[in-house]
Amino acid sequence: MRKRFLLSLLVVLLTTLSTHAYDFQSGDLYYNITSETTVEVTYQESWSESNYQGLTTTTIPATVTYNGNTYSVTSIGEDAFWYCSSLTSVTIPNSVTSIGYSAFYYCSSLTSITLPNSVTSIGSGAFSYCSALTSIVVESGNTMYDSRENCNAIIETASNTLIVGCQSTTIPNSVTSIGEDAFGRCSSLTSITIPNSVTSIGGNAFYKCSALTSVSLGNSVTSIGNEAFIFCSSLTSITLPNSVTTIGSGAFAECSALTKLICEGHVENITNSAILCCYALDTIIISAQAFDVNEGSWTSMPKNIRYIQLTGGELTDNAFNVILRNYKTLGTLDLAAATNTTLSDEAFKGCYNLQTLVLPAQLTSIPYMAVADCKALQAITIPATLEEIDNSAFENCRSIRSITFEGAAAPENGGANFAPAAATSALWRIGNWAFYNCHQLQHLTIPESVTEIGDAAFYGCTYLEDMTLPSSMRKIGDNTFALCSKLQKIHVRALVPPIICAKTFYDVNRAIPVYVPDEAVADYKADTYWQEFNIVGESNAPMGIENTNGEINAQGVQKRLHNGQVLIIRGDKTYTLLGEAL
Repeated sequence: MRKRFLLSLLVVLLTTLSTHAYDFQSGDLYYNITSETTVEVTYQESWSESNYQGLTTTTIPATVTYNGNTYSVTSIGEDAFWYCSSLTSVTIPNSVTSIGYSAFYYCSSLTSITLPNSVTSIGSGAFSYCSALTSIVVESGNTMYDSRENCNAIIETASNTLIVGCQSTTIPNSVTSIGEDAFGRCSSLTSITIPNSVTSIGGNAFYKCSALTSVSLGNSVTSIGNEAFIFCSSLTSITLPNSVTTIGSGAFAECSALTKLICEGHVENITNSAILCCYALDTIIISAQAFDVNEGSWTSMPKNIRYIQLTGGELTDNAFNVILRNYKTLGTLDLAAATNTTLSDEAFKGCYNLQTLVLPAQLTSIPYMAVADCKALQAITIPATLEEIDNSAFENCRSIRSITFEGAAAPENGGANFAPAAATSALWRIGNWAFYNCHQLQHLTIPESVTEIGDAAFYGCTYLEDMTLPSSMRKIGDNTFALCSKLQKIHVRALVPPIICAKTFYDVNRAIPVYVPDEAVADYKADTYWQEFNIVGESNAPMGIENTNGEINAQGVQKRLHNGQVLIIRGDKTYTLLGEAL
């Protein structure tokens, strides 16, 4: 019997508490007694969209009387006007000293508010989602808060935290952090400039700012909270300064117009789904470390990335895997700033859409099949630091038209100058099948320092017209230039004939001239396999026609023959016959 009585009493108490969330009502408003002489404005029903339903305007009195006692109204409590969506105007008396957490949360019709000079405390999110709020005025004499011209924001100067802002475009330098929901649902906000004083941006800070097109972040921001810019559907690009180390979950999710994400520094922690459902995103400029994550973290990333540029750092084997498996649409990959000295085996094998690859500036080796089967790759520049191109490194890159070896000096006058160039390239070996089936390659100059070229290294380069081999060349493998049937001339600078095999030049016309140093002509003619060619001394090599000008046509285009090569000149630009800019 006693247990049943206690249970009944508990039910009555809970019912009373849930029904009466306030101590008394006076006029339109509800109050809680906070002391013998003070009260706070409170809610009618907590967490309910029917809170103060229909209330459009209200004036909070400085005092209220209840049961014969007169109380001073000193605060607006937490959630007091929560979701009071019809409220357009509220007058706050000079007796109020504090406004609680989420006090005017989602008062979406509230257009302006005046804070008396008595207010010294405003809780976080006090005006969050007040999407129509365009004016907040702080009365003269308030030492804690102030209003600033063209900056509709409340600043808590004691802790330097932005509490709320709606149409602000510039945040004052006194602010050090932007709190959660600070600009949430500010649909009229089009641009925001965050000063260098700000170090953090809270979760949902710019939630559903659907008109926001421009964000300028100061160089002190270190963290961007979860869903900070979620549903900013007009944001097209974002640049994160090098101070940013953490990007929260969903930070830029559902930014449907976002096409470019630039991270200038080293992002230590980019969480899963950070840019979920950003289907327009096609450009990422970011540090290498951002890709060194669990591959599952990238499963929700956009799959239409076309351009990646690294700002620094070293790509690990895991990072290579993440890039390879997730970005088959990749068209340009710029690794120039990466600190890698090597790549992973098969690092970019099968990136069928990759047209431009910029290798790390400090690269010393390109390993097995690192760039194999990249069928759209059109040109490649080999850094001067590179020492070895391993087997099959560029196998089946069928669209490569040019290979530029940094540090390799092309022969002057079409190949007649045989003085060895300065050996600024570190490359000594090109491996077996390195450029196998690179059909489109037309011109080839191997740099000084290379001593050997492996078997079938340039097998099937069917459009190759001419090549120059350096004075350092010692050995050329079997079938190295097999099926290079369009070869018209070969320049060899080596005084000692490089070792070649019976099929090194399989299917190459033996009548073409091979230009060699004058003093080495006899040795080449005496060699078992070189003697099959038309060996010609360097002094008999044809000189290029220097600066022969052609007529300019009606479109202002001129053809010019320079050092035996036809150039196309249009305005101040010069191109090869293949359309490659010089």
